[in-house]
Amino acid sequence: MNCNNCQNNYSGKFCPNCGQRDIANNRLKFSEVINDFFDNAFNIHKGLFFTFWNLMINPGKVGKSYIEGQRKKYTNPARYLIIAIAIQAFLDYWFLQPELTQQPDFVNFSFLSETVNKNMAFWNHTLATKYSLIHNLSMILIFPATFIFLFKRLKYNFTELLTINFYYFSNGLILTLITILTYAQFIESGMKTPLIILVTFSYVIWANMSFFKEVKFLNRLIKVLIAVFIFMLIRVFFMIYILSVLFPIV
Repeated sequence: MNCNNCQNNYSGKFCPNCGQRDIANNRLKFSEVINDFFDNAFNIHKGLFFTFWNLMINPGKVGKSYIEGQRKKYTNPARYLIIAIAIQAFLDYWFLQPELTQQPDFVNFSFLSETVNKNMAFWNHTLATKYSLIHNLSMILIFPATFIFLFKRLKYNFTELLTINFYYFSNGLILTLITILTYAQFIESGMKTPLIILVTFSYVIWANMSFFKEVKFLNRLIKVLIAVFIFMLIRVFFMIYILSVLFPIV
């Protein structure tokens, strides 16, 4: 047939020149508009659910496969992150949980003034709820930078480690949101912040443990936990402290 988009003659379901589906040669239907929207926005036909499921059962294999060039069957990692954040924004808007509307207790640092501690508590909560993209990117960027040194002998570069953590943190976020909604169905009170953190980081730790299987278990576990500690130090203290000093609210 002749492709209406690029005028290329071809046979099959997709034009090999521009990739347009053969269905586009037929008269436009409303169902096709909806289908195209979900395909372009959420990558439905390019492995969104397949990617999610495989990141649940074997995250290490997904990470290695993508790095080694098997990319067609998985959703692009950057798009996967955007989808995860979009799901978070949607659920935050329609199903606000108490932990998203009330500022939780924050760790008080005895060597800092009460004013600084209050500012840090405010910025900690604000980053997590109002600036979720910055919050998630801060988590994603810290881990690959740490893993480059902790797993130096494996010779992964920053881009490769960044890519896998796009997948792992995005999937951890989606899993956490599912857990929050499930929790709300069975227990009247909102899910506590420490439990939310536990769910997210339990998955992220397990996913990275699955990826670095070449390293012996105990050594691998220690290094992944060191990365988590460094992240907590930067995200929970240094980043929040700098924001509280530069942009105080009290």
